Amino acid sequence: MAKSDKKKKEPVSGTKKELVIITRPVVTRDKVEKDERKRRLLMILKAMDDQGGIYERSLAHLVYWLQSEKGMNLGYNFYVIGDVPTSKELHEDIVALLYVGFAETDPRTKKLRLTSEGKEFLEKVLDKEYYEQLAAAIEEYKPKVAALDAQIELTTMLQRPRARRRRLF
Repeated sequence: MAKSDKKKKEPVSGTKKELVIITRPVVTRDKVEKDERKRRLLMILKAMDDQGGIYERSLAHLVYWLQSEKGMNLGYNFYVIGDVPTSKELHEDIVALLYVGFAETDPRTKKLRLTSEGKEFLEKVLDKEYYEQLAAAIEEYKPKVAALDAQIELTTMLQRPRARRRRLF
């Protein structure tokens, strides 16, 4: 009779819980106010205010189009994966603006928009000539952004759990 080979069960790799510490620089209001890239991002949010804000994914597309097609240097590096532009720097800047209170997400629609504090700060430091240039460029892309926003709204609406319905007898 052949002996059966019984192997001892070993834990699957990756099941150990490890604490991973990631250091990030402290975000202060002072640092955000001095950062030109974040000020330009605030200007973009101000230009999109008339549409009730903008989704983060749509904002990534808009900034990508402004940089690649209009040649505006907003300071972001993008990776395009399957026709979707993504930028780590843009995401970090959005998080920083949310953290210091210059931007917020609408609780109902989840769109990014300026807060009253963000608007006040922008009024103090607004470069009117650059803002006019930026707003004119953004105006061309608003139909594309509106289409992207509608697509995002449809997908999120379809993913939400529906309210329970009473059964009819």
